[in-house]
Order: sequence, then C-alpha cells, then structure tokens
Amino acid sequence: MNSTEVLRKQPIRAKVSYTHSGIEPRVNKREVEELRKKVALGNRILFHQGLADYHGHLSARIPGTRKFLIKPILASLGSITGKDTIFLDIDEYKKVAEENWSKIDGKRVATKQKMPPRETMIHAAIYEARPDVNAVAHTHQPLATAFSIAGVPLLPIYNQAATFAPETPMFRSPRLIYRIQDGIELCQALGKQMAVLMCGHGITTVGEGVEQAVSNAIYLERTAYMQWVASSIGTPSLMPDSDIAFMKENMRFRAYNAFDYFTMLVKSKRP
Repeated sequence: MNSTEVLRKQPIRAKVSYTHSGIEPRVNKREVEELRKKVALGNRILFHQGLADYHGHLSARIPGTRKFLIKPILASLGSITGKDTIFLDIDEYKKVAEENWSKIDGKRVATKQKMPPRETMIHAAIYEARPDVNAVAHTHQPLATAFSIAGVPLLPIYNQAATFAPETPMFRSPRLIYRIQDGIELCQALGKQMAVLMCGHGITTVGEGVEQAVSNAIYLERTAYMQWVASSIGTPSLMPDSDIAFMKENMRFRAYNAFDYFTMLVKSKRP
C-alpha cells in the first residue's frame, strides 16, 4: 500500500433511495443534517482564515439530487451553524434568480436573513456543469484576487499548489455572477480545473467534497503569497511534471487531514 492509499479517506456521501416512480430521490435525513453542519463549519474556517467575511459563501451538493445547501446572505460567517444553512433547488433557482435580481438591480432593498447570496448562480451553474464537484467556495480573498487584477495566473510552484496545475484559469470580468449566462461563462473559464481567478472580483474553488473546496481556497491564497514572495526575489520555478502529478493526487486525500487541522484552529478560538 503506497502513501497515497494510506492517506485516502472517502468522502461521506448521503445514502439515496428512490420512490417507486424512480424519479424523486429521498436522502438520508441524518446524513443531510451532518452535511449542513459541515457546510457551516467550512464557512467558519474560511472566516477564521481571513478569506471571507460578508463577501463569501460555501455550498455543498446533496448527493443524488439537484439540490444544494448554502449559507444565507446575512448569516455571520464566524458563527454560522448547520441550522442556518438553506436548501436550494438548481432548476427552481435558475427560474427565478435572474428575474428577481434584474428587478432590484441598482436599487437598495431590504435583505432578509434567509435569502441566498446574490451570487448563488456560481454554485448552481458549477453543480450543473461539473458532476464531479460536490462543494463550491467563493471568496474575495485579497492576495489571490490581487493576482486576478494583475492578470497573472497562479502556478504549481510548491507542493500544495499542485492542485492548481498547470495554472489557474481566469474569468476576465469583474461582474457579479447572477444571470444564467454569467454562470455558463464562469464554468467555461473554470473548465475541469479546481480553482478560477475572477478578475477584479475574487476566486472560486471546487472539490469532490467540502474538505477539498475549503482546503483549495486556503492553499490558493498561500500559493498567491508564495508566488508573490518568490517573484520579488527572482523567477518562480515550476515543480517537475512527475512531482506535480503525484502531489495533485496526494492533495485530494490530504485535504481531509487539512480540514481537520483547520477545524481545530477554529475550535481553539472559542471562549
């Protein structure tokens, strides 16, 4: 058994059963409740790491369905709980989102606690385009966003950056992603990669689970820091292709350990 196999831990997937019609899925409620707690915890980690505040949200797909869990717009990232998360249906959201946001575009309106984030289309579009993705994080983290402003992709220059090889793609517009076409274009920019820089706006990371999406956001910011420092000294060197391939796969599984570690840091800050 090699080191990758030792580190590998399978993501928890809610058990899915079907009605007699074979159409409407029913998920295990206990596991969905656990997923709600994990989504809340992931949001708290992003806040604790200084990557997200009011502008930032993490979501998770409910396995076997076209539904997902997401942080509501006004829930505090630093104290959000599983009970605060809200359920959304991809198809229903797409039907009303564009029309609703068009009505209030440029206007100040009262924001309700349980409203989804304005850019929920990021999540809905990615879940529809990428069946391999079960969690999405969007933040305005400063260093990675600065690279987007400079138009400079982040590169696989150290182990934890291998996930983003060969380089982070760019979505070359600062506009908010709330229309269906915006979501389509963002997915086209993201392609099959695990992160995309959104020029003058922020970043989006994805993963096969909450652990990967959160860890990817954290290590994307650290990659930006490493690349910034290395560029100030000289020319950053890329890792050899063979090492990139190994670490890219390795980081998929190490994300579970990383998530546990970042969880401990959040818990250590509790009074």
